[in-house]
Amino acid sequence: MLYRFMTATATLALLGACTAPETQKTEPVQMSESASDTHEIKTEPEAQMVPSPSRLNAQLIEIEAFKSAHVQPRNITIWLPDGYLPYGGERYPVIYAHDGQNLFQPGYSYGGVEWGLDETAERMMRAGDLPPAIIVGIWNTDKRWSEYAPQKVLERIDTSGGSTWLGDDEPELLGDTYLKFITEELKPYIDSTYETASDAQNTMSMGSSMGGLISLYAAAEYPETFGRAAAVSIHWPLAEPDGAIAAQADAAMQAYLSEAKLNPQTQRLWFDNGTETLDQFYPPHAAAMEAWFRANGWGDTQAIFKTYEGT
Repeated sequence: MLYRFMTATATLALLGACTAPETQKTEPVQMSESASDTHEIKTEPEAQMVPSPSRLNAQLIEIEAFKSAHVQPRNITIWLPDGYLPYGGERYPVIYAHDGQNLFQPGYSYGGVEWGLDETAERMMRAGDLPPAIIVGIWNTDKRWSEYAPQKVLERIDTSGGSTWLGDDEPELLGDTYLKFITEELKPYIDSTYETASDAQNTMSMGSSMGGLISLYAAAEYPETFGRAAAVSIHWPLAEPDGAIAAQADAAMQAYLSEAKLNPQTQRLWFDNGTETLDQFYPPHAAAMEAWFRANGWGDTQAIFKTYEGT
């Protein structure tokens, strides 16, 4: 839990510091929003016709079974910051966070422990360490590995020998279609429904373990969309840490990144790991990947690598 607290604080800081608006502290309230077969993109919200906007208390908005032409439906949880102005000119950065059921409420976390991302964000915003921002939690599905695996990296790896994690068959790769869902369907819906700053410098992808991999992959595949990415406890081995896939993982990732569109001049990346349980296997991979980033023009403020001993 301490590791999640530390890394949530640090990775949120990627958004940069600014002075948060003075608002009265309130607890987030639960709201719900039903999903229809399609999500209408609104270009002229009726709310803009109302002359006197009022700031809202922090709140969670639940969308059940958000439809997609690319991937299976999934729940979306949207956190609006305290003082959010529903119209009137203010624009908010957006964090797209994977494993959305883990972020805000313990009753939904498949690991039994929630990140407390909303409490961390609110504390940092009140302290002026983070601009008011919207967090979009994208729930995972039973195809979590297939959707979070960086597809073009796995396509460079010989997986014919099977995997104790994935079985004997060639693994299904859905990373590219998952990112199409986010960039072509979810983000347009969020941008048309909420007061977002939709440019790349105000759009971030964030996730843990496999979610860290897809966050890096999103920044590499869509640099014009994601200016920042945070990979918490990133699962560099891709599958079981002592298998044939893991042995090929670093070389395949480096080869992919050498041809990808990442740009140290316009993007910022965060990588971290602990040293216990599954994280104990990550430091050698992290060292190899940090060496690659440094050799390819990424300074220590452009690609940040952290290790949290004993976590």
